[in-house]
Amino acid sequence: MKKICKIKIHPLLIPLFLFYLIQGNALLFLGILFFVTLHEIGHCITAVCFGAKIKQIWFTPVGERAIIKGLESPSFLQRQIIFCSGPLVSACMALICMICGSTIFAGFNFILCLFNLLPFLPLDGGNIVLHWAGKKYGILRTASILVKIGRGFGYFLMGIGILQVILYPFNLSLLVIGCYIVYSNKKEYLQITYQTYQALLAENATMKQVEQIYTKRDVKLGELVERMHFDRYFFYCSMKDGIVEWKSQKEIMELLLKKGAEAYVWK
Repeated sequence: MKKICKIKIHPLLIPLFLFYLIQGNALLFLGILFFVTLHEIGHCITAVCFGAKIKQIWFTPVGERAIIKGLESPSFLQRQIIFCSGPLVSACMALICMICGSTIFAGFNFILCLFNLLPFLPLDGGNIVLHWAGKKYGILRTASILVKIGRGFGYFLMGIGILQVILYPFNLSLLVIGCYIVYSNKKEYLQITYQTYQALLAENATMKQVEQIYTKRDVKLGELVERMHFDRYFFYCSMKDGIVEWKSQKEIMELLLKKGAEAYVWK
């Protein structure tokens, strides 16, 4: 049987479960994990329906996170639906729990929905902003800014989390979430870069609308790549001695892999 995706468990998840177990809140922990799983299943189902693949599911201290492969295949609108599907599932679960009289889980799902829509990576809201702004400014250029902002947000949560522990001993929720966001953002840019390179080198990238851009002679490969995104296939041109030279998106990417981001495109 073909393996669909990898399952990875964050090392902090087990001690966190033991912490809840010692407090007598193991069922609460499992309930939270269940609803976060449903949230992530929402992303996975829509991603698969739009032609992407689930590469890895990562169980973390703040729930699961799916690593989606092939995000270049869905359209811009379809990608936004993928990112919004998780919060939508959480909103539906909040309504169902409220009808069933479970105010604790109704509140949790409501908070989960709103929290994931915050515009910070690696949250769903951060990915929504990444692809909206990336369409205008470039995926990698936008990602470099969002990663820094996300890391700052993580440190902010850690600071609030320390105060929370002082005022309410043994309540580690914000501290754990803050640590996770800081940890994730240290690797987020590399992950986005890897996914972007795969997308820009993909054969089906040529099926999208073409955009032609004139560049100066001294432009570097990295400058062009960081302004690319998934919704256009780019052709670049430059004038030399009255002759127009052209390079396709794939040629730029191959030169980047061969010479590095600091190499010049036309020299």
